[in-house]
Amino acid sequence: MASSSTSRTRTLALAIVLLLVASASARPSQKDKPVPMERFRRWMEQHGKSYPTVDEELRRFEVYRRNVERIGATNREDGLGYTLGENQFTDLTSEEFLARYTGRFAAPEMSHDEEMLITTRAGDVGEGQYPAHRGNLSAVPESVDWRAKGAVTPVRHQGGCAAAWAFAAVAAVEGLHQIKTGKLVPLSVQELVDCDDLSSHCRPGTTATAFRWIARNRGIATEADYPYTALEGNCNRQVDQVTVSVRGYRLLPYDEQSEQKLLEAVAEQPVAVDVSSFEFQTYNGGVFSGPCGSQTNHNLVIVGYGEDAATGKKYWIIKNSFGQSWGMGGYMLMERGITDPRGLCGINSYPIYPTM
Repeated sequence: MASSSTSRTRTLALAIVLLLVASASARPSQKDKPVPMERFRRWMEQHGKSYPTVDEELRRFEVYRRNVERIGATNREDGLGYTLGENQFTDLTSEEFLARYTGRFAAPEMSHDEEMLITTRAGDVGEGQYPAHRGNLSAVPESVDWRAKGAVTPVRHQGGCAAAWAFAAVAAVEGLHQIKTGKLVPLSVQELVDCDDLSSHCRPGTTATAFRWIARNRGIATEADYPYTALEGNCNRQVDQVTVSVRGYRLLPYDEQSEQKLLEAVAEQPVAVDVSSFEFQTYNGGVFSGPCGSQTNHNLVIVGYGEDAATGKKYWIIKNSFGQSWGMGGYMLMERGITDPRGLCGINSYPIYPTM
């Protein structure tokens, strides 16, 4: 055993030396000092990482090194307004991160289909498929933070199950239930993953199917009664339901007033949105201003908005499902008020919220 361990250590050390020499010769103008293996090992310990072979550990070290150098280069840019940082995803390439934790999907067309009829039958939509737009921004508070109002449960981690659609839907329902009743009840994401036969389970999907399932099922279980496993399982229909249900949901239309309507909606309750998350991997803090596209691939929930005192940038407060070691304790501040009517990262393209 001792001989095998010594041999493995020597092999790893030699490979690291060769790797660093090759990296240094390829980047003669690199401003940062080479990223040492000791730093990677500390990161591994912090995040509970291990790899099955020496080759895999070396490959992950190289990915980690490149990500750390990119983080440093980005953070040196003037006037960026946000920072990147190391987190549990720093040993993944961008392609691996997107494949494991997000996806590529298109929001369904907003039409008079069965999904909208749930809300219509409940009497929530009075004229056409959209609620009336108040158009009175003077009545909207300058800032809102539903966390401070006790309407947001702790950030959770979706793990290897790409069910961000379920996390966003559950967060929106939890928030509205607290606003209506004064009781904050953590609800079951796993029940949606297992039981919503219209959803994509552990694959990318839409929050509309989740709201429709909760309405049809006449409620959703608590997290305590139906805990999250990060795996797709068989639906447990014996779990007791709680009296947390929805009558339907509302889709906000996409037009030149999309952001105003979204602002008014968030002033009333948390709102689920789709975003393009291609640059989210190493976000650490501050008001994120891109770059990002408008092709949505991830679901989040907006739990407030405000304005940065130092820069004057207006932002959304976004709750993610990447765990509390990502971003600002699991949250992101995303710039709002840009000229593109789709909003930064396409955030205005498909806002949806439950009704009770």
